[in-house]
Formats: sequence, structure tokens, C-alpha cells
Amino acid sequence: MTVTRESYLAQIRPFIDTPFIKVLTGIRRCGKSTILELLRQELIDSGIAEEAVLYINLETRDSEDLEPKKLSGEIKSRMPEKGKLYLLLDEVQLIPGWERVVNALFAEKKADIFITGSNSQLLSSELATLLSGRYVQFIIRPLSFSEYLEFSKTIGNRFSALQSSIGEYIRWGGFPGIHYLKDMNSEVVYKTVTDIFSSVVLKDVLQRNQLRNLDMLDRVIKFLFDNTGNMVSAGAISAYFKNQKKTVSVDTVLEYVSALEGAGIIEKACRYDIRGKKLLNIREKYYASDVSLIHARLGYDDRRISGVIENIVYGELRRRGYEVFVGQLPDREIDFVALRGGEKIYVQVTYKINDDPAFFEREFGNLLKINDQYLKYVVSLDESWKGSVQGVRHVYLPDFLLMDRY
Repeated sequence: MTVTRESYLAQIRPFIDTPFIKVLTGIRRCGKSTILELLRQELIDSGIAEEAVLYINLETRDSEDLEPKKLSGEIKSRMPEKGKLYLLLDEVQLIPGWERVVNALFAEKKADIFITGSNSQLLSSELATLLSGRYVQFIIRPLSFSEYLEFSKTIGNRFSALQSSIGEYIRWGGFPGIHYLKDMNSEVVYKTVTDIFSSVVLKDVLQRNQLRNLDMLDRVIKFLFDNTGNMVSAGAISAYFKNQKKTVSVDTVLEYVSALEGAGIIEKACRYDIRGKKLLNIREKYYASDVSLIHARLGYDDRRISGVIENIVYGELRRRGYEVFVGQLPDREIDFVALRGGEKIYVQVTYKINDDPAFFEREFGNLLKINDQYLKYVVSLDESWKGSVQGVRHVYLPDFLLMDRY
């Protein structure tokens, strides 16, 4: 049995049989192919003839089978005499000149097209040029905590108490493939994640962006991962290199950071002036697409736990469709301001709750300085502390991740 990943299917369904190319992007091995296969089966189960649903996994094709004219001819030969073809192309970027192949099929209006690609920058930038206004993009992420629990139950291993499960999720992350491993220990898991990471760095960062300095890229990655949850800037990274007796310009740092963002390895949260309601362009926070990448690259270390759980909360908010910013008051910082349509929530993330007045002032007091009616949360790994402070609600991390809505 496969985990249904219903949250993504629910996003895609309204666009079936609409004049848009459906584009699924995300870091390698996050589950895009599985979602495409689930979609194929759902189309057939809805009454569409099986021969009218064509799924092609381009990763399994020989290079000669990826020749655009040959592939285009194969697809056209499957077009039904009546009705349309539902075309699902997996890892479309493997077709040389794929944009024109897809554009030509789209222009004939005989196919409802769904495509996946590992590099979001590749898809968004080149599709925007050729197919402006004619595609809709869905960003697929590794397993959420809810999906992780479903996955563990489905494959019959390690489904345990909530406290144990969140510990496993913090340590192992959400790449679906690792949860099939029978021997779940650090060496095996992080070897698997490192292989995923290396593939992304080689194919989606270095080759795609024609970058040559792997050592510099690796140092940038380590810096960002080691500073998860901290404000950083390109200037700070450049100064870090200078301290290591290496001269790297701010522009070069920005180029490497941008390449990492494009490959889906990291995401940026900009600062947001809460009172002025405007974005601030100096210093941002960067989060890994999955916390297992941090552990695989730096080793697991409990001293990074606060940044790791902040990373998990950020990913959950983004997964639910929120735009996520770092809130800025004149003299205080709010971990997250999350916006979605007319909704807004504020979230502080901390490891544990303690009785130190300075702690309460920093975590709860920061939120109490915001004078509006929107919901405010402090999220932590402290299961025992219950209650709220003047309307600011404390929520145990796994409970927050499993809430139906915020």
C-alpha cells in the first residue's frame, strides 16, 4: 500500500481538464513520481479509459528514446480518436528541448498534460518564457510528520508513541525512500540521504548552473546548515570565508546561494516589518528542504536541536500554503509570520519551556508586543507544559504539526 499524499492530490484535482499544464517540482526523491502514479490511478478509477492515460517515466528511458521527435511521435500515436489524452511525463527535463515538445502538445489541445521535474528553477524560469500564463506549479516536499506516521504504519515499522515518533522524524527526516530501510541507524540512513544530496549537488547545482568550485559550494552549504534558524547575509558568509583565509566576493556567495535555492536544497525566509507591513531586504534565514540533509552533512548534534525544530515548523507552514517571513519589531524578532490569503499567524519556536522570566519575556513577551487579533503560538518539544499566556498558546511540536488548521 502506498501513502496517498492526499494534500497534494487535493491541490491538483481542481486543475484536471483545465487549460493549464500541471507542473510538479521539488528536490530529488521527495516523492514526485509516486504522486504522478497516484494521479494516474485516480484518473483511471474515475472512469477514464486506461489507454487514454499515458504515464512515461523518462528516467527509465535509454538516451535514444529521449530524442524529442521520437518521443513526440510516440505520444501522438497514443492520442485517442475521441476525447483527450491524459499525459503524465516524469522527470521531463531529461528530454533535450523538452519545452518545445510540451508546448507543441499543449498547442494542439488534445492532451491534459502533467509533468514533473527535479529542478524548480529550471521549470519555473524556462516555462515562464515559453508558456507564460499557461501552467500551474505545485511544489512537492518530503513527507510531513502526518505523512510520516501514515508511512510508518503502512510499511509496518517503528509506528510508536507520539513522543518517540517525533524524535525519529527529527532525526531521520521525511525522504520517503529511507523509511523502507530495515536497519534504521545513523550510518545507513545518512549514507542514503548523502547519496540523494550528492546527486542534487552534482546534477541540479553544479551542472545546471555551470559552477566549478565544489569546495566553495560545500562550505556555503555547511555554513547555512550550521546556522539554521539564525539570521545570515551574503556579507556574513563572505566574512566567514575571509576568516578561513579564502577570498570570496559577496556576488559569488549570492550566486551559490541562488543555485542552492533553485535546486530545492534550501529556502529563504525574508524579514517582515510587522508594524510597517513591508519586507526588509537585509539579512534572511535559510532552511533546508529536509532536516536529514543537515544531519547527513554535519552529523547529528543535539546542540542544533532548536534550529532543527524551527526548520520543521517552517517546512510545515510552507507545505500548508503559507508565505513565511521572519517578523521584525523595533527591538524584537518573531520567528515566523505566516500569511495565506486573509489569514495570518505568528509562531515562536523553542526547544523547551522553562521558568526563567527572561525566557518567558523572549518567547511569549515578543508575541504579546503584537497588538492585533491574529493567533499566536509558542511551539516547543516540551510535552508537559500546558496552557497559554495572555492568549498566546503553547503547543507541543507534534500536536502543532498534526493540527487540522491553525
